Amino acid sequence: MNKLVKATLIGAAGISLFAFSLPNNGFEGIITYSMSFGSSGNANSQMASMMQGSNRKVYVKGDKTRTEVNTGMYKSVTITDMKTKEEITLVDMNGNKYEIKPTDKTKAADDKPVIKLIDSTKTIAGYKCNAAVLTFTSKRDGQTYNSTVFYSDQLPYSEDMGQFKGLKGCPLQFSIKQQGMDITVMAQSIEKKTLSDSLFTVPAKGYKVVASREEMMKDMQENMGGSGQ
Repeated sequence: MNKLVKATLIGAAGISLFAFSLPNNGFEGIITYSMSFGSSGNANSQMASMMQGSNRKVYVKGDKTRTEVNTGMYKSVTITDMKTKEEITLVDMNGNKYEIKPTDKTKAADDKPVIKLIDSTKTIAGYKCNAAVLTFTSKRDGQTYNSTVFYSDQLPYSEDMGQFKGLKGCPLQFSIKQQGMDITVMAQSIEKKTLSDSLFTVPAKGYKVVASREEMMKDMQENMGGSGQ
């Protein structure tokens, strides 16, 4: 498998660890984030360069959210239903389309992160934010991650679902060092508007159903000719 493509897959999967859910508190609309990447090492430098200009959008309507991530090489859509606790991710990479529909055995039930509040504030996209450092261990890869997060309690958030569970606010900026890359995600605009229900509907066909990101990566690797070059 091409090493750069493989690295992109791993990095993109890592980014997706930070999907989060926003239950309704009267807000309906779109939060648009920019994404920036820094790196060390040649392969990671290439990947970081290719991912510059990436963006993330979170659509919020009632108890449902739609999180879109577009890195140019990689597109994903994660649809979450807070009532049923169901989360389905659609991935399109170079025409390879997958629907990640976790089973009870493959759901990653990460523990709540350790949250340390810090004395720092800033205004992001018109909302005053407080800061915290989150430390958590992913059950997907066993690694411990630290993330500095600026969050607002004026927007919807979830305390019991997603990677930011336990945080009493909606993350508007967060950073992480992962797979040799420094990733920063920051809200650029927050727009209140009425959204169509169709945004939160999973397509009936066109995607290969898998139970986890690991299964997706293994299948894509096999389709690209193994784990070699």
